[in-house]
Amino acid sequence: MMQNKRLNLFLLKNTVMSLLGSAVIMAVLTGLMVQFHLLGNFTFHTIKQLSDIPGLYNSEISNVEMAFDKLQYMGYDYCMDGKRVGGYYCAWINDKFMIVLIDDTETVIRDYTVQGQLKKDPATCSYILSQCAESAGISKEQLEKITYDYMISEIDYPKTFYGIVKLAFYLALAMMALSLVEIVCCIFCPWYHPRIRHLQGVFDRKLVVRDINRQLHDAVVYESHNCYVTKKYLIISTLFRTDIVLLRNIEVISKHTERKGRTGHNIYKLIISNAAGMIYEHNFKSESIVDDIIPLIQKKNTR
Repeated sequence: MMQNKRLNLFLLKNTVMSLLGSAVIMAVLTGLMVQFHLLGNFTFHTIKQLSDIPGLYNSEISNVEMAFDKLQYMGYDYCMDGKRVGGYYCAWINDKFMIVLIDDTETVIRDYTVQGQLKKDPATCSYILSQCAESAGISKEQLEKITYDYMISEIDYPKTFYGIVKLAFYLALAMMALSLVEIVCCIFCPWYHPRIRHLQGVFDRKLVVRDINRQLHDAVVYESHNCYVTKKYLIISTLFRTDIVLLRNIEVISKHTERKGRTGHNIYKLIISNAAGMIYEHNFKSESIVDDIIPLIQKKNTR
């Protein structure tokens, strides 16, 4: 099916390599999330009945959400480094008080869903209840009897951190999905591939793809490793990139030599610009390849 469609294979190779990069990122992110138990922290378990709370807490399900009809500020704040980061609120549910810690400044909040970590904080609760009991003129023990042992803290859930991790995960997933779409395009409709869509001065990309494949099949005048010169095109295909240059559009050709690496080996650069101002630059380890290519593409043979 693909034996006479070398251009399709070149584009497919580039897309598969980009997919491998996305897959590596996904694997690393997934591994880190499993290692640090982050996967379960992207979602919240909805508390519908207060009787569910002890079971959730004992099952180590910490991320929960619960809807409250009314929250009343208790007059106590949670501070870090001398800065207020949240306040303690209470809700009256089934003849008992439940304490929540949220980032808000209103005295009364209605119809609010708290998303945070389910926790026990005996020291804080004991202090708040003792102060409330003293203000109300009742004993602390009486207040403890009508207060739930558990609290939900928005402050202890790092929303920003998990938001960044989730965004990175979804971006990697989107990159993989895009690469899969490009793979399908390379096989069935390569004229939609970005490399083909970015060709200058092309009106019918479908015909151009067929023409390039035909040229690569029976009109190759030079071939060396990843470089192909046909009667009409120069095609250089590496693992991650395929450049296609129409010979008749070439304006400037230049060759440069650079010395790189500790051993000081030479790299030979072929730089080409076309009439549309596009610049193509490729490195070759062999000078003979560059010397062979330049005379051929200078002819600009349009047959």
